[in-house]
Amino acid sequence: MPPRASNPSSRRTGPSPSAPCPRSTTSSAARPGRWTGRSARLSSSRCSASSTSRPPRPPSITSAFPRAWVLAWKTSSPTPSQAFTCPPTRTSSSRSPEWGGGRIMRTLIEGGWVVAFNGKSHEVYEQGSVVFEGDRIVHAGGPYAGPADTRLSARGKLVSPGFINTHVHTTGNAGDYLLLDMAKNDYRTSNYMSFAAPLKGKMTPPPPEAVAALRTFVFLHALRQGTTTIIDVGGQRGDWEGYVRLIDELGVRVYGSPPFRDRNTFSDAQGRLYYDHDASVGTQGLKDAVAFIREYDGAAQGRLRGMLNPSQVETCSEPLLRACKDAARELDVPVHTHAGGNLVEFQRIMDEYRKTPIQFLADIGFLDDRALIGHGVFTTAHAWSHYPFGDDLRVLAERGATVGHCPYKYAKMAMTLCSFQRYLDAGVNLAIGTDTFPMDMVAELRWASILAKVADANYQAGQHRDVFNAATLGGCKFLRRDDLGRLAPGAKADILLINLDHLGAPVYADPIKALIDAGSGRDVDTVIVDGKILVQGGRTTRIDEDEVYARAREVTERFWSNVPTWRWDGAPVDRIIPPAFPIHGAATK
Repeated sequence: MPPRASNPSSRRTGPSPSAPCPRSTTSSAARPGRWTGRSARLSSSRCSASSTSRPPRPPSITSAFPRAWVLAWKTSSPTPSQAFTCPPTRTSSSRSPEWGGGRIMRTLIEGGWVVAFNGKSHEVYEQGSVVFEGDRIVHAGGPYAGPADTRLSARGKLVSPGFINTHVHTTGNAGDYLLLDMAKNDYRTSNYMSFAAPLKGKMTPPPPEAVAALRTFVFLHALRQGTTTIIDVGGQRGDWEGYVRLIDELGVRVYGSPPFRDRNTFSDAQGRLYYDHDASVGTQGLKDAVAFIREYDGAAQGRLRGMLNPSQVETCSEPLLRACKDAARELDVPVHTHAGGNLVEFQRIMDEYRKTPIQFLADIGFLDDRALIGHGVFTTAHAWSHYPFGDDLRVLAERGATVGHCPYKYAKMAMTLCSFQRYLDAGVNLAIGTDTFPMDMVAELRWASILAKVADANYQAGQHRDVFNAATLGGCKFLRRDDLGRLAPGAKADILLINLDHLGAPVYADPIKALIDAGSGRDVDTVIVDGKILVQGGRTTRIDEDEVYARAREVTERFWSNVPTWRWDGAPVDRIIPPAFPIHGAATK
């Protein structure tokens, strides 16, 4: 549970004098779940209130967001440009720790740089405060003078909304390690086929305990580096009850369901890629995904929500994609697919439908404001596509689809979106995802900003506010969640405390620019999801993370040892990815 106040007399003893604030009315957030799982317990921790006030910093000339200078609530009524406060609330759905008598605990975060949402945009408060009660924020902005049951000091830290990671594969990094295959060079940007196109019938699925180990590792790896909402776009298959139970126990927030397709990918004995079509496999996969959502949407105290996942645009036939979208509308859930991800996919869709992947998806009714497009790199806007006919960016913008941009994954394969700024200027809703490892959302912000500048040869492209918005607000649109990605009354208490004041960081005037220019996921000190502290002091609070890492290493190394059995040329991992320098293993006794 969140840490108790060291002084019992600080407990709230009466109603807050602040004015009422409406709860979020977003349908996907408010729809009750149909499943109640076993609640996980958050280990107790203790945190003391800051006893000294930090001297104010001088105002910066060019901040990423406007800084609001405000008086304490006691001496000034809150306005939209000052503090945002809700009265204490009690909801039967809350699973937060309670004091005796059933009263929900109120927690105050104080003394840091607070990124509050004013209803239209983020703005930053120096020595601001955030108050949450149960799983909801009741105040975000300037100083808070009301009662609190417990306090967390954010001195020297950025208090940020949690990041929405729109591209997570719950498979671990065993396959990712093979992306830069040095033994094969004809992937044509579809490098993930280095592990996703084995010899048919040669790759054995991992056992359930290995699947659980990798899922646990991925969830905690992403969580520790600032992700509070995980968009699971496809991972290990099987043991879906275990998947739900794991989400419940770890406390993470996840959108997902079993992925499906009707064209599996394989390599022949000469290393040539081919697609093996089986309509019945795709149809059954969609049925399984729909059944999963009907059974588990709203599980884990509402933190698991359904989302349909047709794997890739070229691995799904048109009838399967149409049926998927029909099911998504009936279930009222978002849908994700990979599209514009590589040149092989781009050309296959061009050959089959004589149009770009984006235009194809638009023409079959797949693109709308509930669609998330993974990557969206190869469009009419990209020079490598060599297709100047039409305007994919206009199509994306007009249909309201979201593009999940994964900058680091593409940068290490020598390419990028062309460009972040061009998509933004065209009106495309952009979000940020990691896809590959490390799942460091802080670093992804810097990659997105720098690559935008390089792609456009313009240092004014890829502004800090725009990449921060993409990692927070941008990821909420296709979810139809106005209670995520922001710190505001009524929003979910998904909060990050990120260290800024240390010798590994620069002296700064604007904390958002300091975060993006010099920050790292390792700077994330505290992660709160649904009002529960899941990471504190940079360590997970519910599980032994050393054991999680050791188990993931064991499973990953087992996968690597088996690569020659399904690889077309029988190559071992150290030939596919040679070490940087010769490695001499430890001597055995």
